[in-house]
Amino acid sequence: MSETTEPTTIAAKGDLILEVGQDEASRKFSYRVDSELLKQNSRYFDNLLSLRFNEGQQLLAALEALQAAGHSSFADVPVDALPSITIVNVGRISKVSSIQSLVADFLRALHNQDLSVANPPVANLANLAVVADRFDALQHFSRYIQRRKYLVALDARTKARGSASIPEEKARQKLLVGLLFDHSPWVTRYSKQLILRDSVLWKPGAVGDSTAALWWDVPNGIEDELIKRRECILDTINSLQSHFLKLYTSGERQCKLGYDSSPQCDSFQLGEAIRFFTRLGTLRLQGTIYDNTEPSYYNGDISRLLESLRQSPSYQIDRNHAHCGLRSRFIPLLDLLQNYLFLEASSLEIGICNDCWKKHRDVYPWSSAKGPMLWSPVKSCDEFTGMPRGCLARHLIIRDIFMAVERNWTA
Repeated sequence: MSETTEPTTIAAKGDLILEVGQDEASRKFSYRVDSELLKQNSRYFDNLLSLRFNEGQQLLAALEALQAAGHSSFADVPVDALPSITIVNVGRISKVSSIQSLVADFLRALHNQDLSVANPPVANLANLAVVADRFDALQHFSRYIQRRKYLVALDARTKARGSASIPEEKARQKLLVGLLFDHSPWVTRYSKQLILRDSVLWKPGAVGDSTAALWWDVPNGIEDELIKRRECILDTINSLQSHFLKLYTSGERQCKLGYDSSPQCDSFQLGEAIRFFTRLGTLRLQGTIYDNTEPSYYNGDISRLLESLRQSPSYQIDRNHAHCGLRSRFIPLLDLLQNYLFLEASSLEIGICNDCWKKHRDVYPWSSAKGPMLWSPVKSCDEFTGMPRGCLARHLIIRDIFMAVERNWTA
Protein backbone atom coordinates (compact mmCIF):
# COMPACT_ATOMS: atom_id res chain seq x y z
CA MET A 1 0.00 0.00 0.00
CA SER A 2 1.44 3.38 -0.99
CA GLU A 3 2.24 6.07 1.53
CA THR A 4 1.14 9.71 1.15
CA THR A 5 3.09 12.66 2.58
CA GLU A 6 1.90 15.88 4.15
CA PRO A 7 1.04 18.38 1.38
CA THR A 8 3.65 20.78 0.01
CA THR A 9 2.06 24.21 -0.33
CA ILE A 10 2.35 25.58 -3.84
CA ALA A 11 -0.64 27.93 -3.54
CA ALA A 12 -1.54 29.07 -0.01
CA LYS A 13 -5.11 29.74 -1.13
CA GLY A 14 -5.24 26.62 -3.26
CA ASP A 15 -8.52 24.77 -3.63
CA LEU A 16 -7.20 21.33 -4.56
CA ILE A 17 -4.82 18.67 -3.25
CA LEU A 18 -2.87 16.77 -5.89
CA GLU A 19 -1.47 13.39 -4.86
CA VAL A 20 1.23 12.36 -7.33
CA GLY A 21 3.14 9.09 -7.69
CA GLN A 22 5.16 7.49 -10.45
CA ASP A 23 3.09 4.29 -10.31
CA GLU A 24 0.23 2.80 -8.34
CA ALA A 25 2.44 1.15 -5.72
CA SER A 26 4.93 4.00 -5.25
CA ARG A 27 4.91 6.62 -2.55
CA LYS A 28 2.53 9.52 -3.23
CA PHE A 29 3.45 13.16 -2.64
CA SER A 30 0.76 15.77 -1.95
CA TYR A 31 0.63 19.39 -3.12
CA ARG A 32 -1.82 22.18 -2.44
CA VAL A 33 -2.53 23.89 -5.76
CA ASP A 34 -4.83 26.35 -7.51
CA SER A 35 -7.07 24.38 -9.87
CA GLU A 36 -7.72 27.41 -12.09
CA LEU A 37 -4.02 27.96 -12.74
CA LEU A 38 -3.59 24.26 -13.50
CA LYS A 39 -6.37 24.43 -16.09
CA GLN A 40 -5.07 27.68 -17.50
CA ASN A 41 -1.51 26.44 -18.10
CA SER A 42 -1.93 22.73 -18.79
CA ARG A 43 -4.27 21.23 -21.38
CA TYR A 44 -4.10 17.93 -19.50
CA PHE A 45 -5.55 19.50 -16.34
CA ASP A 46 -7.92 21.65 -18.37
CA ASN A 47 -9.46 18.45 -19.71
CA LEU A 48 -9.22 16.41 -16.51
CA LEU A 49 -10.86 19.07 -14.36
CA SER A 50 -13.58 19.92 -16.86
CA LEU A 51 -17.13 18.68 -16.37
CA ARG A 52 -16.57 16.02 -19.04
CA PHE A 53 -14.70 13.87 -16.50
CA ASN A 54 -15.59 12.58 -13.03
CA GLU A 55 -12.62 14.40 -11.49
CA GLY A 56 -13.96 17.74 -12.70
CA GLN A 57 -17.50 17.01 -11.60
CA GLN A 58 -16.34 15.89 -8.15
CA LEU A 59 -14.12 18.97 -7.79
CA LEU A 60 -16.97 21.32 -8.65
CA ALA A 61 -19.33 19.59 -6.20
CA ALA A 62 -16.73 19.69 -3.40
CA LEU A 63 -15.96 23.39 -3.94
CA GLU A 64 -19.66 24.28 -4.01
CA ALA A 65 -20.14 22.37 -0.76
CA LEU A 66 -17.28 24.32 0.89
CA GLN A 67 -18.80 27.62 -0.21
CA ALA A 68 -22.20 26.53 1.05
CA ALA A 69 -20.56 25.77 4.41
CA GLY A 70 -19.60 29.43 4.68
CA HIS A 71 -16.02 29.47 3.33
CA SER A 72 -15.65 32.68 1.35
CA SER A 73 -11.96 31.99 0.78
CA PHE A 74 -10.14 28.70 0.45
CA ALA A 75 -7.23 30.07 2.49
CA ASP A 76 -9.03 29.18 5.73
CA VAL A 77 -10.09 25.70 4.62
CA PRO A 78 -8.13 22.94 6.38
CA VAL A 79 -6.01 20.83 4.07
CA ASP A 80 -7.85 17.63 4.97
CA ALA A 81 -11.16 19.28 3.99
CA LEU A 82 -10.03 20.15 0.44
CA PRO A 83 -10.93 17.90 -2.47
CA SER A 84 -8.08 15.71 -3.73
CA ILE A 85 -7.13 14.00 -7.00
CA THR A 86 -4.53 11.30 -7.50
CA ILE A 87 -2.19 11.43 -10.50
CA VAL A 88 -0.04 8.45 -11.51
CA ASN A 89 2.97 8.61 -13.86
CA VAL A 90 4.88 11.85 -14.46
CA GLY A 91 6.58 10.64 -17.64
CA ARG A 92 9.87 8.99 -18.62
CA ILE A 93 12.16 10.93 -16.32
CA SER A 94 15.62 9.82 -15.22
CA LYS A 95 16.00 7.61 -12.17
CA VAL A 96 15.66 9.87 -9.13
CA SER A 97 15.51 9.00 -5.45
CA SER A 98 12.21 10.87 -5.14
CA ILE A 99 9.91 12.74 -7.51
CA GLN A 100 8.81 15.12 -4.75
CA SER A 101 11.05 18.07 -5.63
CA LEU A 102 10.62 17.59 -9.39
CA VAL A 103 6.83 17.64 -9.22
CA ALA A 104 6.94 20.60 -6.84
CA ASP A 105 9.04 22.57 -9.35
CA PHE A 106 6.70 21.59 -12.17
CA LEU A 107 3.72 22.89 -10.20
CA ARG A 108 5.61 26.06 -9.19
CA ALA A 109 6.21 26.78 -12.86
CA LEU A 110 2.51 26.22 -13.63
CA HIS A 111 1.78 28.78 -10.90
CA ASN A 112 4.41 31.18 -12.36
CA GLN A 113 6.59 30.92 -9.28
CA ASP A 114 10.36 30.58 -9.07
CA LEU A 115 11.86 27.11 -9.11
CA SER A 116 13.54 25.73 -6.00
CA VAL A 117 16.98 26.31 -7.61
CA ALA A 118 17.82 29.73 -9.03
CA ASN A 119 19.85 28.33 -11.95
CA PRO A 120 18.70 24.75 -12.53
CA PRO A 121 21.17 22.36 -14.22
CA VAL A 122 20.43 20.73 -17.57
CA ALA A 123 19.33 17.45 -15.97
CA ASN A 124 16.65 19.25 -13.92
CA LEU A 125 15.34 21.12 -16.96
CA ALA A 126 15.29 17.92 -19.02
CA ASN A 127 13.20 16.15 -16.37
CA LEU A 128 10.91 19.18 -16.18
CA ALA A 129 10.52 19.04 -19.96
CA VAL A 130 9.46 15.39 -19.72
CA VAL A 131 6.88 16.19 -17.04
CA ALA A 132 5.63 19.24 -18.95
CA ASP A 133 5.23 17.07 -22.04
CA ARG A 134 3.38 14.42 -20.03
CA PHE A 135 0.86 16.99 -18.78
CA ASP A 136 0.58 18.91 -22.06
CA ALA A 137 2.00 22.11 -20.62
CA LEU A 138 4.83 22.76 -23.10
CA GLN A 139 3.38 25.99 -24.45
CA HIS A 140 3.34 27.55 -20.99
CA PHE A 141 6.76 26.13 -20.08
CA SER A 142 8.39 27.43 -23.26
CA ARG A 143 7.38 30.97 -22.34
CA TYR A 144 8.24 30.41 -18.68
CA ILE A 145 11.75 29.08 -19.37
CA GLN A 146 12.53 31.78 -21.93
CA ARG A 147 11.25 34.54 -19.67
CA ARG A 148 13.56 33.45 -16.87
CA LYS A 149 16.51 32.97 -19.28
CA TYR A 150 17.53 29.61 -17.80
CA LEU A 151 18.89 28.39 -21.15
CA VAL A 152 20.82 31.60 -21.75
CA ALA A 153 22.47 31.18 -18.36
CA LEU A 154 23.42 27.58 -19.18
CA ASP A 155 24.91 28.66 -22.51
CA ALA A 156 26.96 31.32 -20.74
CA ARG A 157 28.35 28.73 -18.31
CA THR A 158 29.16 26.33 -21.16
CA LYS A 159 30.92 29.10 -23.08
CA ALA A 160 32.93 30.06 -20.00
CA ARG A 161 34.17 26.48 -19.66
CA GLY A 162 35.20 26.55 -23.30
CA SER A 163 34.14 22.97 -24.02
CA ALA A 164 33.45 22.23 -27.68
CA SER A 165 31.53 19.05 -26.92
CA ILE A 166 29.78 17.52 -23.93
CA PRO A 167 28.98 13.93 -22.82
CA GLU A 168 26.27 12.19 -24.82
CA GLU A 169 23.65 12.18 -22.07
CA LYS A 170 23.99 15.93 -21.55
CA ALA A 171 23.83 16.52 -25.32
CA ARG A 172 20.66 14.42 -25.47
CA GLN A 173 19.15 16.30 -22.53
CA LYS A 174 19.84 19.64 -24.22
CA LEU A 175 18.42 18.38 -27.50
CA LEU A 176 15.20 17.28 -25.78
CA VAL A 177 14.94 20.57 -23.88
CA GLY A 178 15.48 22.47 -27.14
CA LEU A 179 12.78 20.48 -28.89
CA LEU A 180 10.16 20.56 -26.15
CA PHE A 181 10.79 24.13 -25.01
CA ASP A 182 11.23 25.42 -28.58
CA HIS A 183 14.83 26.61 -28.19
CA SER A 184 16.09 26.26 -31.77
CA PRO A 185 19.86 26.83 -31.21
CA TRP A 186 20.03 23.76 -28.95
CA VAL A 187 18.13 21.62 -31.47
CA THR A 188 20.61 22.35 -34.25
CA ARG A 189 23.75 22.30 -32.11
CA TYR A 190 23.15 19.09 -30.16
CA SER A 191 21.51 17.12 -32.95
CA LYS A 192 24.63 17.89 -34.97
CA GLN A 193 26.89 16.74 -32.12
CA LEU A 194 25.08 13.39 -31.88
CA ILE A 195 25.17 12.91 -35.66
CA LEU A 196 28.91 13.57 -35.84
CA ARG A 197 30.01 11.81 -32.65
CA ASP A 198 27.68 8.76 -32.77
CA SER A 199 25.64 7.30 -29.92
CA VAL A 200 26.09 4.30 -27.65
CA LEU A 201 22.54 3.34 -28.67
CA TRP A 202 23.39 3.08 -32.37
CA LYS A 203 26.32 0.70 -32.05
CA PRO A 204 25.94 -2.94 -33.18
CA GLY A 205 24.36 -5.07 -30.47
CA ALA A 206 22.99 -2.10 -28.50
CA VAL A 207 19.61 -2.82 -26.89
CA GLY A 208 17.15 -0.04 -26.16
CA ASP A 209 15.60 0.39 -22.72
CA SER A 210 11.92 1.38 -22.75
CA THR A 211 12.20 2.50 -19.12
CA ALA A 212 15.14 4.86 -19.76
CA ALA A 213 14.64 8.61 -19.66
CA LEU A 214 12.90 10.11 -22.69
CA TRP A 215 16.09 11.71 -24.04
CA TRP A 216 17.52 8.23 -24.68
CA ASP A 217 14.84 7.78 -27.34
CA VAL A 218 14.15 11.28 -28.59
CA PRO A 219 10.47 11.39 -29.65
CA ASN A 220 8.63 12.71 -32.67
CA GLY A 221 10.82 10.89 -35.18
CA ILE A 222 14.00 12.73 -34.19
CA GLU A 223 15.95 9.61 -33.14
CA ASP A 224 15.42 7.95 -36.53
CA GLU A 225 16.31 11.21 -38.27
CA LEU A 226 19.63 11.44 -36.44
CA ILE A 227 20.51 7.86 -37.39
CA LYS A 228 19.57 8.45 -41.03
CA ARG A 229 21.66 11.62 -41.30
CA ARG A 230 24.73 9.95 -39.83
CA GLU A 231 24.41 6.97 -42.17
CA CYS A 232 24.09 9.26 -45.20
CA ILE A 233 27.18 11.25 -44.19
CA LEU A 234 29.22 8.07 -43.70
CA ASP A 235 28.03 6.77 -47.06
CA THR A 236 29.16 10.03 -48.69
CA ILE A 237 32.64 9.84 -47.13
CA ASN A 238 32.88 6.19 -48.13
CA SER A 239 31.90 7.07 -51.71
CA LEU A 240 34.80 9.51 -51.86
CA GLN A 241 37.24 6.81 -50.81
CA SER A 242 35.68 4.35 -53.28
CA HIS A 243 35.87 6.94 -56.05
CA PHE A 244 39.67 7.06 -55.98
CA LEU A 245 40.07 3.30 -55.65
CA LYS A 246 37.86 2.85 -58.73
CA LEU A 247 39.85 5.45 -60.65
CA TYR A 248 43.15 3.71 -60.03
CA THR A 249 41.75 0.21 -60.74
CA SER A 250 39.74 1.23 -63.82
CA GLY A 251 42.62 0.81 -66.26
CA GLU A 252 42.22 4.42 -67.39
CA ARG A 253 45.52 6.29 -67.14
CA GLN A 254 45.53 8.69 -64.17
CA CYS A 255 49.09 9.95 -64.54
CA LYS A 256 49.01 12.46 -67.40
CA LEU A 257 52.73 13.31 -67.53
CA GLY A 258 53.35 11.10 -70.55
CA TYR A 259 56.62 9.60 -69.28
CA ASP A 260 57.39 5.92 -69.66
CA SER A 261 56.86 5.58 -65.92
CA SER A 262 53.19 6.69 -66.07
CA PRO A 263 51.71 3.16 -65.75
CA GLN A 264 54.10 2.40 -62.92
CA CYS A 265 53.10 5.69 -61.27
CA ASP A 266 49.42 4.65 -61.31
CA SER A 267 50.25 1.26 -59.81
CA PHE A 268 52.43 2.88 -57.17
CA GLN A 269 49.68 5.34 -56.18
CA LEU A 270 47.05 2.58 -56.07
CA GLY A 271 49.25 0.57 -53.73
CA GLU A 272 49.86 3.59 -51.50
CA ALA A 273 46.14 4.41 -51.38
CA ILE A 274 45.18 0.83 -50.44
CA ARG A 275 47.89 0.71 -47.79
CA PHE A 276 46.80 4.08 -46.33
CA PHE A 277 43.08 3.27 -46.17
CA THR A 278 43.72 -0.21 -44.80
CA ARG A 279 46.06 1.07 -42.09
CA LEU A 280 43.46 3.74 -41.22
CA GLY A 281 40.79 1.06 -40.84
CA THR A 282 38.45 2.54 -43.49
CA LEU A 283 39.10 -0.23 -46.03
CA ARG A 284 38.93 -3.99 -45.63
CA LEU A 285 40.24 -6.31 -48.34
CA GLN A 286 37.73 -9.11 -48.61
CA GLY A 287 37.53 -11.96 -51.10
CA THR A 288 34.29 -12.51 -53.02
CA ILE A 289 34.69 -16.26 -53.57
CA TYR A 290 32.89 -16.75 -50.27
CA ASP A 291 31.89 -13.66 -48.29
CA ASN A 292 29.70 -14.02 -45.20
CA THR A 293 30.60 -10.73 -43.54
CA GLU A 294 27.93 -8.56 -41.96
CA PRO A 295 27.58 -4.87 -42.85
CA SER A 296 29.62 -2.68 -40.53
CA TYR A 297 29.68 1.05 -39.89
CA TYR A 298 32.22 3.50 -38.58
CA ASN A 299 31.19 4.24 -35.00
CA GLY A 300 33.59 7.01 -34.10
CA ASP A 301 33.67 10.77 -34.38
CA ILE A 302 33.20 11.90 -38.01
CA SER A 303 35.34 14.99 -37.35
CA ARG A 304 38.19 12.71 -36.28
CA LEU A 305 37.63 10.48 -39.30
CA LEU A 306 38.02 13.39 -41.70
CA GLU A 307 41.14 14.57 -39.90
CA SER A 308 42.60 11.07 -40.25
CA LEU A 309 41.80 11.01 -43.97
CA ARG A 310 43.64 14.31 -44.29
CA GLN A 311 46.84 12.49 -43.41
CA SER A 312 46.81 10.97 -46.90
CA PRO A 313 50.44 10.51 -48.00
CA SER A 314 52.04 12.54 -50.79
CA TYR A 315 54.51 9.85 -51.88
CA GLN A 316 55.80 9.97 -55.46
CA ILE A 317 57.39 7.30 -57.61
CA ASP A 318 60.17 9.69 -58.68
CA ARG A 319 60.95 13.43 -58.77
CA ASN A 320 58.99 13.91 -62.02
CA HIS A 321 55.69 12.90 -60.38
CA ALA A 322 55.47 15.39 -57.50
CA HIS A 323 51.73 16.02 -58.01
CA CYS A 324 50.50 12.59 -59.06
CA GLY A 325 49.60 11.27 -55.65
CA LEU A 326 46.23 10.71 -54.04
CA ARG A 327 46.70 13.65 -51.68
CA SER A 328 46.65 16.41 -54.30
CA ARG A 329 43.25 15.24 -55.56
CA PHE A 330 41.83 13.97 -52.27
CA ILE A 331 42.33 17.00 -50.02
CA PRO A 332 40.26 19.50 -52.10
CA LEU A 333 37.28 17.13 -51.98
CA LEU A 334 37.73 16.61 -48.23
CA ASP A 335 37.72 20.40 -47.91
CA LEU A 336 34.44 20.47 -49.80
CA LEU A 337 32.87 17.89 -47.48
CA GLN A 338 34.13 19.62 -44.35
CA ASN A 339 32.65 22.86 -45.59
CA TYR A 340 29.22 21.25 -45.86
CA LEU A 341 29.55 19.55 -42.48
CA PHE A 342 31.08 22.28 -40.36
CA LEU A 343 29.88 25.54 -41.91
CA GLU A 344 29.28 28.11 -39.18
CA ALA A 345 25.95 29.30 -40.60
CA SER A 346 23.36 27.18 -38.82
CA SER A 347 21.06 27.17 -41.85
CA LEU A 348 23.61 25.12 -43.78
CA GLU A 349 24.59 22.66 -41.06
CA ILE A 350 23.62 19.01 -41.05
CA GLY A 351 22.02 19.48 -37.62
CA ILE A 352 18.21 19.58 -37.43
CA CYS A 353 16.57 22.95 -38.06
CA ASN A 354 13.83 23.23 -35.46
CA ASP A 355 11.76 25.65 -37.54
CA CYS A 356 11.81 23.51 -40.70
CA TRP A 357 11.19 20.34 -38.69
CA LYS A 358 7.96 21.84 -37.33
CA LYS A 359 6.75 23.71 -40.41
CA HIS A 360 7.91 21.51 -43.30
CA ARG A 361 7.67 17.94 -42.03
CA ASP A 362 6.33 16.84 -45.41
CA VAL A 363 9.56 17.71 -47.28
CA TYR A 364 12.36 18.49 -44.80
CA PRO A 365 13.32 15.18 -43.05
CA TRP A 366 16.05 13.00 -44.52
CA SER A 367 14.42 9.87 -43.08
CA SER A 368 11.40 10.15 -45.40
CA ALA A 369 13.13 11.64 -48.47
CA LYS A 370 14.41 10.05 -51.65
CA GLY A 371 17.79 11.37 -52.76
CA PRO A 372 18.64 12.38 -56.34
CA MET A 373 20.14 9.81 -58.69
CA LEU A 374 23.24 11.95 -59.24
CA TRP A 375 24.88 14.82 -57.41
CA SER A 376 27.69 16.94 -58.79
CA PRO A 377 29.71 19.59 -56.91
CA VAL A 378 29.01 22.13 -59.67
CA LYS A 379 25.32 22.33 -58.81
CA SER A 380 24.16 25.69 -57.51
CA CYS A 381 21.08 27.09 -55.84
CA ASP A 382 19.86 28.43 -59.20
CA GLU A 383 19.32 24.89 -60.47
CA PHE A 384 16.74 24.09 -57.77
CA THR A 385 13.76 25.65 -59.53
CA GLY A 386 10.42 25.60 -57.78
CA MET A 387 12.02 25.15 -54.38
CA PRO A 388 10.66 27.21 -51.43
CA ARG A 389 12.68 30.27 -50.53
CA GLY A 390 14.48 30.70 -47.23
CA CYS A 391 16.47 28.26 -45.15
CA LEU A 392 14.46 25.21 -46.29
CA ALA A 393 15.83 25.53 -49.83
CA ARG A 394 19.39 25.57 -48.54
CA HIS A 395 18.72 22.60 -46.26
CA LEU A 396 17.46 20.58 -49.20
CA ILE A 397 20.56 21.37 -51.24
CA ILE A 398 22.74 20.04 -48.41
CA ARG A 399 20.49 17.00 -48.04
CA ASP A 400 20.87 16.13 -51.73
CA ILE A 401 24.65 16.02 -51.37
CA PHE A 402 24.48 13.35 -48.69
CA MET A 403 21.50 11.38 -50.01
CA ALA A 404 22.47 11.07 -53.67
CA VAL A 405 22.58 7.58 -55.16
CA GLU A 406 25.72 8.49 -57.14
CA ARG A 407 28.15 11.40 -56.79
CA ASN A 408 30.25 12.85 -59.57
CA TRP A 409 33.44 13.63 -57.64
CA THR A 410 35.39 14.39 -60.81
CA ALA A 411 33.22 17.39 -61.73
